[in-house]
Amino acid sequence: SLKKLRESAALPLYPGCPYTLLSVITALLHIKVMNRWSNKSFEMLLSELQKYLPEGHVLPKSYHAAKKFLDEIGTGFNEIDVCKNDCALFYKEYEKSENCPICGESRWEFVDGKGNKIPHKTLRHFPLKLRLQRLFMSTEIAFDLRWHDVKRGDKLARVEEEGVMRHPADTPAWKWFDECYPDVASDSRNVKFGLATDGFTPWSNMGNPYSLWPVILIPYNLPAYKFMKEDFQIMSLLIPGPRSPGKDLDVYLRPLIDELKEYWETGFETYDAYAKERFKLRATLLWTISDFPAYGSLSGWVTQGKMTCPVCLDDTQ
Repeated sequence: SLKKLRESAALPLYPGCPYTLLSVITALLHIKVMNRWSNKSFEMLLSELQKYLPEGHVLPKSYHAAKKFLDEIGTGFNEIDVCKNDCALFYKEYEKSENCPICGESRWEFVDGKGNKIPHKTLRHFPLKLRLQRLFMSTEIAFDLRWHDVKRGDKLARVEEEGVMRHPADTPAWKWFDECYPDVASDSRNVKFGLATDGFTPWSNMGNPYSLWPVILIPYNLPAYKFMKEDFQIMSLLIPGPRSPGKDLDVYLRPLIDELKEYWETGFETYDAYAKERFKLRATLLWTISDFPAYGSLSGWVTQGKMTCPVCLDDTQ
């Protein structure tokens, strides 16, 4: 997929064109999403554009072909059906099940006479591996992913003397982690993540509330002026509504947890464009970011009642 991505990033839309196939497809699909075009209207546009392009062009002729192109280079997502009652995902050992293994509810909301099936809920899972590998394909970003070790060290003495936090790497938690796991800390390219999640209503119609929950990873290796920028925040999961997942949030997090366990235990091979070498990349989750109700869903702590605060416990005011 990385080879395909490199080839796609360099493939012109037609011979001599200054724009690549990848840039054109992503721009057109972005316009489609922002303006809520139907698949049919998008294909009508593609069909019309074919008339004005010279011979030898590689513009897809259908929405399916355009989406398949992005899936092949690792920018797509997996769809995982979910139990109506949020009991379990139809994933791995339950991938082919017709009923929930916990409550027995049918997987399908609707089945027509032609065999078409519509699930009650669908989780969108955006695989992390290829997204991390793409970051290291850029020489600039690959260097920035070791910034906390290389550039931060230029003024580290002053920071430690003054007790100033310029970057999460200055915190006791980061330093404690590096002391406990020196094999991971020895390569500053190994990624340390923060995880942020909360629900929001994607539509303006408040009379019909719908709570959609994105789960986003923040690569804290980057400089402090970059890692909170939208360009570097990695969408991992998109949890469907219509209600908040609440205490069942852990059910939806399973694909991400499986990925993080794998990347922590064994890692995966990645090409570093800055160092011009391959290395084994490992990843870990250090922190979560959320408001207090979402904190309760993430941690399992009951954030209401007598012991609302997990730090104060009985002394909670």
